[in-house]
Amino acid sequence: MAAAFHPITFLREFFRSTEMVGAVCPSSPYLARLIVESANVRSASSIVELGPGDGIFTRHILEAKSKDAQFIAVEKNPVFAEKLKTHSPHLPVIEGCATKLTDIVREHNLGTVQSIVCGLPWAAFPFDLQTAILQEINAILCEKTGVFATFAYFGPHWMPKGNAFRTRLKTLFSDVRTSRIELRNVPPAFVYIARK
Repeated sequence: MAAAFHPITFLREFFRSTEMVGAVCPSSPYLARLIVESANVRSASSIVELGPGDGIFTRHILEAKSKDAQFIAVEKNPVFAEKLKTHSPHLPVIEGCATKLTDIVREHNLGTVQSIVCGLPWAAFPFDLQTAILQEINAILCEKTGVFATFAYFGPHWMPKGNAFRTRLKTLFSDVRTSRIELRNVPPAFVYIARK
């Protein structure tokens, strides 16, 4: 299993690029397990991770997925992308933007995707960017078996940006649910689980 990134790396990238790194500390293993479970990674034949950051979700995906499942990670931050390539040399890590997700998935012959695990900092994104990425996610997700899982911090999700994001999710996906709250994350968080 890949080694964890040094916390200083994560903190440095947060201050360098707050529009790409949405938290001052990495997600906990407890949240990682919850989001991987919510995304049905174990039974998926194709998996895409968006915004893997320090790789905490990535490591749990690699542990949970079947050996035959196709899995790619898309990371815009070049520091995180390079570290992830070093720590997980057999994983295709694409340094690119989630607004190009349809093209990326086509280039890697994934077809429609059964499991999307997302660690993107939605609250840091303007309305148009949120919408563009969610539309790309919706376009690549399998119609019947696909699951899109992304997390939100409990509390801030009631703020205007959190409410707006939830509204967008419910507009673009026919079935949007929430997981239990994971209190062992800092801050506490939960997972949105969306299907077409």
